[in-house]
Amino acid sequence: MAKPRKPHLLKIIPPVDASFILKGDPIPWDNPWHYHPELELICCIKGKGTNFVGNDIRSIEEGEILLLGSNLPHTRQRDRKFYEQNPEETPESIIIQFNEDFLGKDFFDTLEFQHVRELKSRASRGIKFTGNVAQMVIEKLFTMLRADKTQRMISLLMVLDILARAEHYEFLNGTGYVSDAHLKNAQKINLVYEYTITNFRKPIELPEIAALTSLSVSAFCRYFKTRTRKSYFQYLTEVRIGYACRLLSEGRFDIGQVAYESGFNNLSNFNKQFRKIMQSSPSEYYRRTVGK
Repeated sequence: MAKPRKPHLLKIIPPVDASFILKGDPIPWDNPWHYHPELELICCIKGKGTNFVGNDIRSIEEGEILLLGSNLPHTRQRDRKFYEQNPEETPESIIIQFNEDFLGKDFFDTLEFQHVRELKSRASRGIKFTGNVAQMVIEKLFTMLRADKTQRMISLLMVLDILARAEHYEFLNGTGYVSDAHLKNAQKINLVYEYTITNFRKPIELPEIAALTSLSVSAFCRYFKTRTRKSYFQYLTEVRIGYACRLLSEGRFDIGQVAYESGFNNLSNFNKQFRKIMQSSPSEYYRRTVGK
């Protein structure tokens, strides 16, 4: 069994003449599972692929805004089949990366920015914004790309203010998720996440996953339940269903193919687990998202 990589500590070097990074960034082909101290704001203008954030897996949604907290493991993967079949298509996104204290140690401790400080704290779980809030932010991001350094800084504060005041958003991970990937005592759980993300399409047995942590099966089960508040197979099923949702929303496969591609070898079990997690059947989800 090949041993998966640990989350990679990505060294981000800001430009010498700015306090944060702003860049256009296409969805990579092979982006490593990584983390970094900087918070990251990701805007998908257009593109097909998958977001892996902590223990969450879901399709990249055009027009979405993600805010990822410090040291939250993540990766974005381009849909290889789609881009091989559509080589004329080019994914587009805008990325901002900034340190917690990019405006000084105590700047966000002021009363005026208390809501932004709370936003940065919530981002430790990963946050997704869509709808009107995301559209407002996208407009400002395009403005930032054309602005000078001072206007970029002002615009970034406005973006954080918009997101901090948003009433509708979605957490990507539960409160039980371990986000301290840089700490030694979290390396085992992140090995499990990495291996699962890479191999969830094939059968995974407890002995092979426990071996990654050098624990017995029973000790691993206790360890995983303590750290995530769910069993390993519950987590694995959520990953598979998240991927199935992506395939269904793309409308390229029938339900039987989606089940197989997502790691299920039994259609009845796939339907049962899908309904349990999504509160709808795969066919209902397909009609709702594809409109057929």
